[in-house]
Order: sequence, then C-alpha cells, then structure tokens
Amino acid sequence: MKQPVRVFAIGLLTAGVIMLGVYFFSNGNIQTADNLSNEELVTLIEEKGYHVLSDSEYVALSVDEQGATDSQDPQKEEQPTSKAKAAEKTNDEQNRDKQKEADNNKDQEDKEKDKEQEDKNKTYTLKIKSGMPSSDISDLLEENNIIDDASEFNKYLEKHNYSEKVQLGKFKVSSDMSLYEIAEAITK
Repeated sequence: MKQPVRVFAIGLLTAGVIMLGVYFFSNGNIQTADNLSNEELVTLIEEKGYHVLSDSEYVALSVDEQGATDSQDPQKEEQPTSKAKAAEKTNDEQNRDKQKEADNNKDQEDKEKDKEQEDKNKTYTLKIKSGMPSSDISDLLEENNIIDDASEFNKYLEKHNYSEKVQLGKFKVSSDMSLYEIAEAITK
C-alpha cells in the first residue's frame, strides 16, 4: 500500500514542478487582455467579426435610432406646436391600430398553435408481438411521433424495470402521454 501512495505523491510533485516551470518561463509569451493595448484589442475583436464603438459613438447611434422612430411619423414633424394635440390624437389612433393588428396577429398565432397542438396529439395502436425487444417498441413509438427520443424511452423502461413486464397485445397510446403513462399502458 505504501508503494502506490509514494508513486502517486512523486507524480503529483513532478507535475507541480513542471507546471511551475511552464508558468515562470512562458509568462512573457502569453497574450492576455491585460498585456494588449486598446488598439490591439480592437483589432483582434474586429478580426473576429465584431464591431467596436466608443462611448460617444454608441450614444450617437442610440440617439439616432430613437430619432428615426420618432421621425417615421411625418405629420409629427410638420405639425406646429399649436396642433400638438391633433398630432397626439393621430399617434394615439395609430397606436390603437397597431395594438389591434398585434392582437389580431396574436389571435391568429394562437389558433395556429391550437391546430398544431391538435396535430401533435397523435394516437397510435401499438402491436407488441412475442419476442419483441423494448428497443423495437421504442423505435415504433418514435417513428409514429408518439415519443421524441426512442433511446430515452428505452432507458426509462430499463431503469424502472418496465422492459421485463411488457405485455403482448395491442395498446392505444397517444403523443400527449408521459413516458410513465406509456410504460404503464404497455405493462398492464
């Protein structure tokens, strides 16, 4: 027992000495953000495909974007201050129209999601024959879009000892059933 412990300790000591030597002798060669100037950092970042902005450029860009959204309404710029209320009403009407359009789009998306959900809830009659391994059952369920991952279901059956209790016959399963529910259905 002493021999393996000594060998292990010597190995750790040797690895530590090697790492210490590499640290001291290569310290000047390692490029870190602390060792690089701002110009070198900017060059490296731009080579990677990113854009670098100074604080003043960022502020100018963000102000321009806000100004662009405000200037999209030509009536707002042309209106004198005495007609500010009329412009606000126009903006309110436009906001209401945008809100109605967004609500209509959301309703349309909800209807599509409901339809997709109905399509997703598929049923399948699983026929289990004599000598059929649980991996074949998992593959059949995945092919018929009842489960997402055959290997995951197979592992579930193995882990919870359902693979040994699978019964012969026909079983109606659906895609909205959990792994537990499917396993219970085919082992009764």
